[in-house]
Amino acid sequence: MNQKIIRTDFTYNPAKNHKLEFGIDGTAYSLLPGRQEPFGDYSEIAPKQLEREQALEPSLYLSDEYEITPRLSVSAGIRGTLFMLQGPKTEFRYYDDMPRTVETIIDTVTFSSGELVQTYPGLDYRFSSRFILTPRSSVKIGYQRVFQYLHMISNTTSMSPVDIWKLSDNYIKPQRGDQISAGFYVNFDRKAIETSVEAYYKKLKNTLDYKGGAELLMNEHLETDILNGDGKAYGIEFMVKKQSGSVTGWISYTYSRVFTKVEGRFEEEKVNGGKFFPANYDKPHDLKIVINAKASRRFNLTSNFVYNTGRPITYPVAFYDFYNSSHVYYSNRNDYRIPYYMRLDLSATVNGNLRAKKLNHSSLTATVYNVLGRKNPYSIFFRNENGAVNGYQMTIFAQPVFMLTYNFRLFGNAEGDF
Repeated sequence: MNQKIIRTDFTYNPAKNHKLEFGIDGTAYSLLPGRQEPFGDYSEIAPKQLEREQALEPSLYLSDEYEITPRLSVSAGIRGTLFMLQGPKTEFRYYDDMPRTVETIIDTVTFSSGELVQTYPGLDYRFSSRFILTPRSSVKIGYQRVFQYLHMISNTTSMSPVDIWKLSDNYIKPQRGDQISAGFYVNFDRKAIETSVEAYYKKLKNTLDYKGGAELLMNEHLETDILNGDGKAYGIEFMVKKQSGSVTGWISYTYSRVFTKVEGRFEEEKVNGGKFFPANYDKPHDLKIVINAKASRRFNLTSNFVYNTGRPITYPVAFYDFYNSSHVYYSNRNDYRIPYYMRLDLSATVNGNLRAKKLNHSSLTATVYNVLGRKNPYSIFFRNENGAVNGYQMTIFAQPVFMLTYNFRLFGNAEGDF
């Protein structure tokens, strides 16, 4: 994907406690959805390249920050955009009273280079406010609406996921998110310890999902396998951060959910009966712990612990026969989950002598990635073998990985590592 941006920004301060920012920018998109080439003289793969996509997205924005009182401040912003998809492009037309499939194509429309294919105006806006309750505590609230014209098409259930970038067009609509959030923040021990609680709720429109058995790679008719739906997301995050002393670090725990609902016009375009179901990236529990210990002026220890719930997945649950042919029956979309992810990393750093005047300042770091050697699942995939469907788990770095890094800085400027 090639993305070029040109912009100009201006800042105006009407008063010491008031700042205005405004500007204009333009983004030019150019991307290639897919290309395949044979590897070697004996390859049976035929060369193929999908149409390149391009679009322009000019926008204007205005932002205002105002400190009403020493305890109350507000911030607001607005951005107007106009997404313009341009040719060359070949677009297929389908029967309006039938689901979109290759068999229901009734016409093909060709757009020449630079010709306008589709436009989508959008108005992003945001508002936030902070109120200082005491010298140690404050609250924040905010609301925002954003549009997204660039989409990532991802098949995360395959053995080796491949992501495809796709621009909005007549069939794949821009995604929209509306989010409200609130937070409560408290500092302790002269701001050496920071604590916070933040919660949010988001409504999603025109989220992307896929038909069962969708073909995403090298698909000239991608709109026949993509479905537009709606979604909702909510969550709460707790964080404690220690920023001074011989031991520093932070702990955060997040509980969050993301659900999708796909209610197509036709029965073939409904997922799970048109009811909400967990999105592919729904991971309710997420825990992170980072601890840095300064044992001496030259010796530091660091630990990093990560835990999160496994993502949702659709499992084959039974066989059935239809016209003397055996078929696999799958569960409802995302009814199951892959195993949870957990990892512990440790590192130790020894710094060179701390004299200010010397030829170079260096450090040696020893790191152990995945100390516990846990076989965290990267992907779960299935194979039909001898009349049975067998599941396999692919894991990357399923054992401790040792690394040794030497860093140096010459004359206080140039840096390097080995």
